[in-house]
Amino acid sequence: MNKLFFCFSFLFFSLVLTAQPLLFNQQHNDALDFGLSEKEIEEYNKRGYLEVFNEEKHNTKLAKKLFAKKVGKSHKQKGRTENTIYTVVAESKNKHYRVDYIFLDGNKYDYEQIQKIRKKVRELLDDGVKFESVARQYSMDHNSTRGGDSGWFKKEKTMDDFYNAISNPKYLANEIFEIDLPEKNWYYLVRKNYTPTALNEILILVEKESLR
Repeated sequence: MNKLFFCFSFLFFSLVLTAQPLLFNQQHNDALDFGLSEKEIEEYNKRGYLEVFNEEKHNTKLAKKLFAKKVGKSHKQKGRTENTIYTVVAESKNKHYRVDYIFLDGNKYDYEQIQKIRKKVRELLDDGVKFESVARQYSMDHNSTRGGDSGWFKKEKTMDDFYNAISNPKYLANEIFEIDLPEKNWYYLVRKNYTPTALNEILILVEKESLR
């Protein structure tokens, strides 16, 4: 019985985590944000692969070493059978966005039920319950564990309707508003709690050097 309950709980949790995997993962080649042409990108990919490091998202020792280097300079990590060479191809400041949101899955509830949940959520927020606490309880995707924080994302990496809503100047800072994506059955309560910010990014060419 306990094993059955555990399996059911794991399956439910997995479904919640994958409810809307594409909201901040739209197809976009980040290398284009550095002014490279598609031909240049293709040439680099023949040598290895391109990877973007972001000053806010990457805080590893490797990232810090690469951010300290100038364009054209490389860092080599030695291995037993091969070395990995990281070359700074380009650097840029690219605008990023960040919001707090509560996601309600219309694939699990009909629209009337969604609206009832939204009403309940708004009542809790109006009563002074912190957004982070409400998001942990009600949001139906992985961001619930982060208290509704979307993390930094680019315009090109999210859906147009979602971006158009969060960038609409009629919504003020800390105002809570609704976004509906009915074609996906995705529904949101969103709070604009961050100022759009240009973040430093570097484009890295990663190459492998065999020692055999």
